[in-house]
Amino acid sequence: MNLHPAPPRSQRGSTLVLVALLLPVVLGLMAMAVDLARVVLVKHELRRAAEAGALAGANGLLTNSAPDWTSAAQRARTTVFANRADGNLLQAADVRYGYWNLATSGLNSSGSFVEGTSRPLGGSWAPALKVTVARDSSANGLTNGGPLALFLAPVFGTLLQTTSSSAIAMQSAPGYALPGALFPTAINQCMFNLYWNATTGTPIPVSPSSPYYNPSNPYELRIGSVNQYGTCNSGQWTLFSTIDNSVPAVRNLLTNGNPTGLSVGSPTYIDTGTKTTLYSSVIYPKTYLVPVVANVSKGFQPIVAFAPFRVTNSVGGSTKAIFGQFVPLSEFPGGTEPGGSTYYGTPAPPALVQ
Repeated sequence: MNLHPAPPRSQRGSTLVLVALLLPVVLGLMAMAVDLARVVLVKHELRRAAEAGALAGANGLLTNSAPDWTSAAQRARTTVFANRADGNLLQAADVRYGYWNLATSGLNSSGSFVEGTSRPLGGSWAPALKVTVARDSSANGLTNGGPLALFLAPVFGTLLQTTSSSAIAMQSAPGYALPGALFPTAINQCMFNLYWNATTGTPIPVSPSSPYYNPSNPYELRIGSVNQYGTCNSGQWTLFSTIDNSVPAVRNLLTNGNPTGLSVGSPTYIDTGTKTTLYSSVIYPKTYLVPVVANVSKGFQPIVAFAPFRVTNSVGGSTKAIFGQFVPLSEFPGGTEPGGSTYYGTPAPPALVQ
């Protein structure tokens, strides 16, 4: 017995008409989904290549002289060309030189990159590169394969899709020292005014007329109490965020460095006491990262910069001084983060800013 009679012919015809009407819509949605996913993937690949290129190019911009923009651009392009997008090796990138405004309140801010090889006047600026990688109808975009040829979107009459991605990376002086990165001696900024050439990023030899001149090493400085060596030849033990100046506490800082991270502008405690026994605990020869302050008076003083100092000797007794010299291009991997505007010889790792 047939309990389910067949639908009338008119109903079957209506279903076929409905399917015929909906099929293009369904195909269109499929086209959008497939092609949108592909476009998003390619844009992500272009972004990754641009970021890698910008970081590679920015690494080395902060040197003893003016940035070598040509070499930076070559490093950026070489890195971009090692990446793929849509399955193909990239072959072109647009690289722009410029400076990033360190006063920018946050990343991904507009108007903080000024194109050009001359540092803008006023404010704090760091050399930077902007790298753009494209798949479009521009010269560079065409070299990379041109606009994406979409697979299914032609159902809607769309044949090509352009996409591109840009990244900006800069290199600056350190703006932050990670825990354990700092040696517990603060140097008076006045010393850098005398013995550091801010134009060339190199140390200045001590004048032969100075009572501390060493003819065998004219760059040798001695860091000691302001009471003993004068304002511009002085440095003091610093306890960072603590005020415990006991010998065991300071020895712990000599071994382990700053217990917490410190930024430019952070206060660090200056201890004007000179405990003779501590000088025998200093390991040398070794290059340390030290905080720089504008005032070595006892108490909390703001950090104005971070600088490398190569310790060559440490003498207690009546001398009570650490001997050494300023050194250019000293890096401390894993010890600093960017953001500082005063360069005293140590560049921070390059950073993406946009």
